[in-house]
Amino acid sequence: MKRVAASFPGTCGELFQGTLDGVPCLVSCPVDRFARLELALESGEGLSVPPSMSKTRRALELALARRPLSGALRVRRFESLPEGKGYASSTADILAALYGLAQLADVPLPPEEASGIALAVEPTDSIAWPGLALLDHREGRIMRFLGPPPDLAVLVVDEGGVVDTEEFNRRDNNAVLASLASAHGEAFSLLKNGVARGDPAIIGEAATISAEACRRVLEKPLLERCRALARSLGGYGVCVAHSGTLYGILLPAAALDERKHVETAAARALPEAAEIRLHALVPGGARFAPSERKV
Repeated sequence: MKRVAASFPGTCGELFQGTLDGVPCLVSCPVDRFARLELALESGEGLSVPPSMSKTRRALELALARRPLSGALRVRRFESLPEGKGYASSTADILAALYGLAQLADVPLPPEEASGIALAVEPTDSIAWPGLALLDHREGRIMRFLGPPPDLAVLVVDEGGVVDTEEFNRRDNNAVLASLASAHGEAFSLLKNGVARGDPAIIGEAATISAEACRRVLEKPLLERCRALARSLGGYGVCVAHSGTLYGILLPAAALDERKHVETAAARALPEAAEIRLHALVPGGARFAPSERKV
């Protein structure tokens, strides 16, 4: 019997989302809050996945059709991410399962291949790469690694409620997105430059432009107050979940050493927030650990 524990970071929405030359793309904002799975390869045959993880099951079926594996594959969930908020919960589950499977099979899994399998199931976040990446999250026509993230803290603010991402992705927002093409181009150009230079101030400016543009597609009632809070805390700007309920206030990494002060100040400024948590910006990509159960 072989086991592996695989985890993937969730996101605080996106540092950028919009259209580039008419193609919808995004750059996810991965943070240190993880989806964690255990995969076990046992004697026998079949695929066992928790019923609530139907998308993950479909992704594994597609992967196994490409590269059959001898034995029975069992998936157990250790930790999940909240759904309908912008944490990339489905993508993180799917990618943790795919990379866990690759680890069990002892085969490489390029992020482009993993993202392609995930995209065959649903629109996907750009967290398969070990850093920050640009992805056409609907069809995969663009897949571009941008570079490692700089040291940044992300104060995650949840306005409450949920967004039905499947319904959201069915909407026809083409006309609105076309009218925002200039803002999207400016935001991505800044973000690409900021990542290349490791400059959090430029990244914060880019994320804020993208967040402002998002308001034309999905209401963001706390955005102005989050921007004010970012200024009061010496932050760089604000990102949002473009199809979720999260805001991310981008702060110097030193804020992580003042967690209680930062979270208390945020709670005072945004008393109606459903949740406020300070996180670190982290690279995407899989993490592996010894199984939490003895064989």
